[in-house]
Formats: sequence, C-alpha cells, structure tokens
Amino acid sequence: MHIAIEIDRRTALHGIMALLGATAAAGCGYVPGSDARATLDEGQLKLLDLVADTIIPQTDTPSAAEAGVPKRLAAMYTDWASDETRKALSGALDRIGKAARAATGKDFAALSPDERLAFLRDHEAAALKPVPPKPGAPKGTFIAPVVSVADVGYHTLKQLIVGLYFSSEIGLTQELIYEHVPGPWQPSIPITPGMRPFATLGPF
Repeated sequence: MHIAIEIDRRTALHGIMALLGATAAAGCGYVPGSDARATLDEGQLKLLDLVADTIIPQTDTPSAAEAGVPKRLAAMYTDWASDETRKALSGALDRIGKAARAATGKDFAALSPDERLAFLRDHEAAALKPVPPKPGAPKGTFIAPVVSVADVGYHTLKQLIVGLYFSSEIGLTQELIYEHVPGPWQPSIPITPGMRPFATLGPF
C-alpha cells in the first residue's frame, strides 16, 4: 500500500495522537446549543468515500473505504465533532466538489481514478500552501500544533483519513507490523525494500 497523496510522518503521528485523544474524550464532545445529530448529506458521504480512496487506494493492502474510514469519520462528525470542526470538514468536501467541476467540467465521482488523483494532487497543493498565521494566533504544541495553511478544513480532513486508517484493524494488522514494547534489545535491524512500518505509537 502507499498513500497516493503524500503525507509526512510527523503529520501522520499528530493525526493518530489526536485520534487517541478524541476517542478518550468522545463522551465529552457535546456542546450545549449545537446540533448533536448533525450529519453529512448523501452527496458529501459519497464524495468522502471517493476522496478517502484516492488518498489511500487499494494496492497490496485494502483501501481507506475498505478499512471503514469514511464510516468512522462520518460517525465522528455526528457524535464527536464540534460545530467548528463540522463546518471545516463539510466545507472542505464542498470545496473539493466545486473545484472538481470548475477544473474538469465533471463531478468528482464522474472522474476516472487517475483523473481524481491528478485533480486532488493539484487541489492539495493549493489547499496546503502555507499562509502567515493570524495575528494573536496561539502557537500550539507538539501534539496539537496550530496549522497555518490556505484550507485548514482540507488539512483536518486528510489528517483524519490517514489517522483513522492507521488506527483501524486493517491498518494495524495488514499495513503496519505490530511491535511489542518493551521487547528484546536489537541494536541493529536491517532495512529491506518490502519492510513495513511498525505499529507502535510514540512521538518519534
């Protein structure tokens, strides 16, 4: 398997650690005055499936959709996300759909897999372009960094897709290698071309 739309290791770790925190705090996600049962609409759900499978397609391991990523993300949208996060995620999906129609004259769903990948790479290059932080913006921390990019919603969407994949049963058992820690001391481990990443979570 490979992630078709590149993501660096630190960003992936941030996503996974954020998800672990989200799981622990899932029961505290309700915000008074918010719509606790807000959901993505049918078109957004279909687009989410396709975007997730474009970022993590099926290769020698299952795709994001096959790992249940879109369903889990949709459940988090309804049961955990704040109004601000919901707005960011739905806005990111809507902008992808609108940009695809403007760039290709077709809905994202009508594009071939190769066309989706080409479009999403261009869209991501613009969405994740660094921008100056807003005046007075918090500096953030290692676990919760402040992101200053053109489309923060797309950054959040991709971070969740990748984090949910690598915290799924498929991601942890088929894509990653589980490494019990603490384990035996191995001062040197040969790296081979087909070697998979280890599933042990940590900041480094």
